[in-house]
Amino acid sequence: MNKLELLQALQTQPRNQENVELEGQLRRKEAELAEAQGQQRQKEEQLTRTQQSRNYELRQKEELLQSSEREKQIVVQQLQSKNQGWLLKENAELQQQLESSEREKQTVRQQLISSQRQNQELRQRETEVQAKDRELREKQTVRDELTRKERELAETRQKEEQLRSSEALVADLQKAQRDSETRRTKTQPASLAIAVPHAQPPAVKPRKLTVQCRRKKPAPRAMASGSATTDGRFAYFNPGDSNSVYQYECSTEKWEELPSCPYQNSGLVLIDGKLTAVGGWDGCCYTNKLYTLRRRKWVEKYPPMNTARSNTAVVTTSDGEYLIAIGEGDDWPATVELFQVKSRRWYQLTDLPRPLPSPSATICGDQLNVIGTDANGYSFSLAALPSSDQPITSPLTLSWKPLPPLPVADSTAATLCGQLVLIGGRRDVSSLVKSIHQLVDGQWVEIGSMTSDRRMCLVVSPSPHKITIVGGDAILFPVDVVEECIVTQ
Repeated sequence: MNKLELLQALQTQPRNQENVELEGQLRRKEAELAEAQGQQRQKEEQLTRTQQSRNYELRQKEELLQSSEREKQIVVQQLQSKNQGWLLKENAELQQQLESSEREKQTVRQQLISSQRQNQELRQRETEVQAKDRELREKQTVRDELTRKERELAETRQKEEQLRSSEALVADLQKAQRDSETRRTKTQPASLAIAVPHAQPPAVKPRKLTVQCRRKKPAPRAMASGSATTDGRFAYFNPGDSNSVYQYECSTEKWEELPSCPYQNSGLVLIDGKLTAVGGWDGCCYTNKLYTLRRRKWVEKYPPMNTARSNTAVVTTSDGEYLIAIGEGDDWPATVELFQVKSRRWYQLTDLPRPLPSPSATICGDQLNVIGTDANGYSFSLAALPSSDQPITSPLTLSWKPLPPLPVADSTAATLCGQLVLIGGRRDVSSLVKSIHQLVDGQWVEIGSMTSDRRMCLVVSPSPHKITIVGGDAILFPVDVVEECIVTQ
């Protein structure tokens, strides 16, 4: 039953209390329904207004979007127009730069070709200069050889004159002796034999020297230990643990690097005026070979030693007849060898009383002095050596005498005015000295000092009253210092 039918039923039926109540409920529901419908209409109107507002905003946004899209297209067209102009301009500039770069390349090629021609000319000139330099060196070598031979000839003539004068003196003495014996025979009944003693030269008592050192031009590199030798005009140095060899002209202080030795830690010496490297170490083994520098090449000219050794101390006698080699080797040998230049043979000498580490040796008068870096040293008299004309029976028996205890370790032995001196050294591991000591009457006396503390220097004596000290070890590193030490009194 719907609402209309209900109303009709209520109107037709007699009004009673229940119907009245039902009518009241119905009216209230109708009022509620009308109110709900009003609210529904308000909501629909509000929703319609909201939808219209949103549609309006969307249309505005769409218009703005379309406007911005048109502006964007305008801007893109403008940018494309500008970019095309810029690209054309950029391409023109790049083309100009490319043409300029090509011109520069052509110029550089021409300069390079010119430089190559100049380099070729310079190499040709350098080759010519080197050839002339070699020619000059060979001529100088010939001159030096002629000078040496002239000096030897002069010494030989002087010895011959001395020998003739000695023979004349002996003849006069023998004649005087015969005349005296004749007179005694006439005056005395019995004959008496008179001995004429052999005149001995008076012993020269060592005098205390005073020395002064001054710095010279530095060496081309730092060097310590190693070996050195000199002929008076040039000095030659082989730094320790190196194959390098340097020539130093004492008068002009000029350095020149010579071809490297075949081995490192070789002992340098002059045999017949030729620089010779004795022994050495190749980083693995010791060697007993001798290499002589001839026309800027090291060649084997002399027979090898009997014992392979390194850190070799090598000296020659004043007459150049003998060479004596002492040095380290396998199991630290204490052996000493003698090389007779004339016969080109090696002979064994009496061993040192004990091995000497990294020895240095020098000849003072007729004494060979050898010291080690452990502050021990020995000497023997060269008078015990036979002359070069006499046969040698190997080994030769020599009497080694210990030197007085050295004042410092790691010093270098040298000869100054015929006296034994020690250069530098150390008192302990970290205390080096710059002192120069001389052996006087069995005592070590300080006679001067170098300009700086160092040990294991390389020392040569270009003249009797002067020594040249090169390099040395300053504990942490070797140095390139060169000093000249001169006797002042």
